[in-house]
Amino acid sequence: MDKNVLLIDDDKICNFITETTLNKLGVAKEVHSALNGQEALDLLNSYFLGEVAIPDIIFLDLNMPIMDGFQFIEAFKKLDFPKKESILIVVLTSSINPDDVKQAKSLGIDHYMTKPLDEEKILALLKG
Repeated sequence: MDKNVLLIDDDKICNFITETTLNKLGVAKEVHSALNGQEALDLLNSYFLGEVAIPDIIFLDLNMPIMDGFQFIEAFKKLDFPKKESILIVVLTSSINPDDVKQAKSLGIDHYMTKPLDEEKILALLKG
């Protein structure tokens, strides 16, 4: 179940907790993090250059400076690279606003979780 994971969240503590949980479960091969959507796009460009592996899963926060989660999703959809459709984007946010859930669904995001990401949520996601 070794997955390449990209964490996109401006909360460094949340990224640390998520990465620690993934490593504890032994499900992550590589974990990279970006502090906003623009950093994530820059990191994805390094995937194209072969510097790091394409992520299997992206955990995406919604409320971030520079480029928020929704803006990232829109930009991600415009990218063109092999196996893009196989990347699972999971919104991982503190927002329980029904409008955010609705907007994420309208952008094609089926997985919406509230922070913190715990072992049960990860295992359910990977099994599902």
